[in-house]
Amino acid sequence: MARRYITLAGPFRGEAGQMYVRCPGCGEVSPLAELRRQAMVCSWCDFHFPWEAVAHSELLTDKDSFRPLEGVPAGSLLLGRANLYGRPVALAVADGTVRWSVSEVRALIALLETARLERLSLLWVVAAAQGTEVPFLWPGVYLGLKRLQDAGQPRLALLSGPCYGLPAAAALQADLVLAEPGAVIRPDLPEALRQVGRLPPEVLRPPRNLLRAGWADAVLPRREQQAALAHLLDLLGVEGPPLPPLEGATPRSLEMAAEICAPFFELHGDRRSGDEAALVGGLGRLRGSDIHLLLLATAPGKGRPAGGRSDAVGIGGWRKATRLLRLAGRFGLPVVTLIGRPTLHLGRGQREAELSAALGEALDALLFHPAPTVAVFLEAGGDPAGLPLAAADVLLALPRATVSLRERGLDVDEEVATSDDLPKELARHLGELLQTYAVHGPLGRNRLLQRRYVRWARLSTGMEKSPPRCGPMETDDET
Repeated sequence: MARRYITLAGPFRGEAGQMYVRCPGCGEVSPLAELRRQAMVCSWCDFHFPWEAVAHSELLTDKDSFRPLEGVPAGSLLLGRANLYGRPVALAVADGTVRWSVSEVRALIALLETARLERLSLLWVVAAAQGTEVPFLWPGVYLGLKRLQDAGQPRLALLSGPCYGLPAAAALQADLVLAEPGAVIRPDLPEALRQVGRLPPEVLRPPRNLLRAGWADAVLPRREQQAALAHLLDLLGVEGPPLPPLEGATPRSLEMAAEICAPFFELHGDRRSGDEAALVGGLGRLRGSDIHLLLLATAPGKGRPAGGRSDAVGIGGWRKATRLLRLAGRFGLPVVTLIGRPTLHLGRGQREAELSAALGEALDALLFHPAPTVAVFLEAGGDPAGLPLAAADVLLALPRATVSLRERGLDVDEEVATSDDLPKELARHLGELLQTYAVHGPLGRNRLLQRRYVRWARLSTGMEKSPPRCGPMETDDET
């Protein structure tokens, strides 16, 4: 039954001075004071209202930890230093009314330079509903973000509401791009917004659309932002006090991620074309150890069916793998790949050359990854489509996969009896590899990378001798 609403012309009798707000998502009318207690989130439809910068910064940071940057008045743009669960960060929070004038852009550049000199992580809450007034100053913002990346400091961007123009392009340069439900990001300013001067219709769309477009790593409701951001900083190597458990981040498409990592935070998108569900990737901490890692895995049954199997990985999946591998390489995180029986997926209108280029970039990123890598074969078959994920220092396999590999004349380093034993074996092998990499140093790692390439070349030669059992490459093109 459809829900009906009435329009309130003013406050109820006896409640003079009380303000009411109608939700543009569901039409429900709620007191403004109640919405403020709920972080400006509608309790009926979870619509996220625009929020002022001061209140948003208080939600994200520890109590009384914010110290404003000198010479920047408090207003629609809040800049300074703060603590996030005891982890120091350089904080920039903008609300929907920020105009990004000359003084505001220069203050942001000064904050980026302060973060680089003091070796602080950057947390930028981005909002640019009207774009920017000074496009000639934004190259300085890009340069500040690049210098912060060269210093090895994490850069996190949180999209809060609509974000257009050059601020949106700068936000995409961050290591991780998170978004609130209803956030919109576009490099240009819509004509409808120019003429009418109100929120565009994209704000009312489901938040998953932003993930399918490949622009955001995850969608975070306001009630979960503080804990999720603190865990991401911890997984990227920012030390601090113990954190509360992180719930709701494990993908349902890959239950083994929860068995191997606790916590595990799934990352989406390739920042170009979309998000491929058949290839899951994310950051996590290995169970029973303090090893932070990047996990890449083929998720069976989550690809796009094309007249056969539905675990095919397309161009978007390999681009996402390349982006995550480069992210892990910047922070020296080891990589664990879980290989099922993936096939290759060629979407409608795409060319085989594009798929080959995406595969080559992912393989190159894994072969020259500066930290240890471990590959685990999960399923029987050993299809060549999973070869880019098998470029590792150590090869492990479950019993059902070991038999199939031995039939092709391929050997693995160790057979893991059950999936329950996998975290313990991964911790042992990764611990030994981390010590080996530390002993060799930067110059000696070239030999380790050469050894990784030789192992992968032998593996690929063995797989090519025997034809794959899963058939030809899948395609969406009609024949």
